[in-house]
Amino acid sequence: MHIFEHMRLHPERPQIRQIRHAAKLLQDGLFAVVPTETTYALMVLPSALKAQENIRQLRGLDEQHLWSLVCADLSQAAQYVSMDNAAHRILKHHLPGPYTFILPANSKLPKRVFGKRRDVGIRMPDHAVCQMLLEELGQPLLATSMQFADEEMISMDPDVIEPRIKHYNSLLLDAGWGGLQPTTIVDLCADVPEVRRLGLGDW
Repeated sequence: MHIFEHMRLHPERPQIRQIRHAAKLLQDGLFAVVPTETTYALMVLPSALKAQENIRQLRGLDEQHLWSLVCADLSQAAQYVSMDNAAHRILKHHLPGPYTFILPANSKLPKRVFGKRRDVGIRMPDHAVCQMLLEELGQPLLATSMQFADEEMISMDPDVIEPRIKHYNSLLLDAGWGGLQPTTIVDLCADVPEVRRLGLGDW
């Protein structure tokens, strides 16, 4: 059975009923287009392998694509990555916010998704819809930016996104137009933080 839902949510005060429904659909194996404080992102549970494959088709990604791990808080992130005191201080200072921090992975990182990867990007968006969804799920989501394979720009208009995803088992969490600037990516795997991409977050 095919499922597609376009849910319109208040960007700052989404209804918990809608958030619970969205969480249930993700648990049923759908992927979701989710607003963040930077851009819209495609998000999916690590266990939803078919939905991950659908996202790869949609975006033209290969098996080696690096997913980010979107977490509700630092204690959730600490289950999947190793962070020393310095890294913990940096994350605590900047998150939630428009950053992706690359950290060494630990053995809990889902092998089916990440293979033998030694590191992973951690993301903690500062957006009510995304935060409430993560809290409702109680587990992290895999994420990648909302960019179609045949387009140069990240998609920001939910009404343009809808016709491209509605033939997949998917969910569009529409909180109005999204942004165009991605996160700032900072690699914390070495002794000195290294900026891999300068985005919305100051560094």
